[in-house]
Amino acid sequence: MLASTAPALHAGPTESAIVAAMKLPAAKSYSWVSSIEDDARSYDLTGQTDQSDFSVVSMPMISAVRRRVSQGSANSDNQIAAIFKGAEHCVIQTPDGWKTPAELARAPRVDQRRGAPPGSGGDPGVPSRRGRPGSAPNGTPPPYSNLQLNLSRPHEEIGLIVGSYTEIRSDGDVITGTLSETGAKLLLVHAGQNELTPLKASGTFRLWVTDGHLVKYELRLNGTLAVETPSARREVEVHQKSTTEIKAVGATTFEVPEEARRKLGG
Repeated sequence: MLASTAPALHAGPTESAIVAAMKLPAAKSYSWVSSIEDDARSYDLTGQTDQSDFSVVSMPMISAVRRRVSQGSANSDNQIAAIFKGAEHCVIQTPDGWKTPAELARAPRVDQRRGAPPGSGGDPGVPSRRGRPGSAPNGTPPPYSNLQLNLSRPHEEIGLIVGSYTEIRSDGDVITGTLSETGAKLLLVHAGQNELTPLKASGTFRLWVTDGHLVKYELRLNGTLAVETPSARREVEVHQKSTTEIKAVGATTFEVPEEARRKLGG
């Protein structure tokens, strides 16, 4: 991708920002922190990734999984430790060791609270740290959270941004742009979330570059998703903002426990 755009690149701030951004997919390792806000909640995702394709992540988990791991409340701030191989395959840390989502699905719930909402790819209806209720008045559907079990890693998001923008410009020290509908759809629904289909999507981005390195980026995504559940199919509107800070590029190190590595085929 970078090679194909290289002939058109000059020394302007926009082109320099693209070159800086594309250094991330080539980095041998990095750390990141993403702060995400959607229609139902706000939450943080902290991760480390290396070239072996492993990522160690702290993230809120969909309720169907979380209730089989700990005695947490329904609040989406309950963070769970997970290790991913690629973006789709993961194991989750539990009191009984590292478990795959399939293993957890067969396990009894730890949290036996009555009335807890069933989990799905979007895990709707869970209160957020901002205090939004889990259900709306007058029988209207609760706000929908686009939290997904699969991972969207920063270097993959940057690749999609650079490969799918329709407009890009320099706004002082920040590079801003608009995404194509295809790019916005791919950023809105992660690979492997087969129960979610993006029907339409749009998005914008901002890149912050310091000393020739991408240090932060922001995504604002809007769209309509078709959500498949065992009992029904419904369409939901999604509005999502994420801000991701990139740290320790090339200097991030971590250990993957042998049990987790074995279950992930590593």
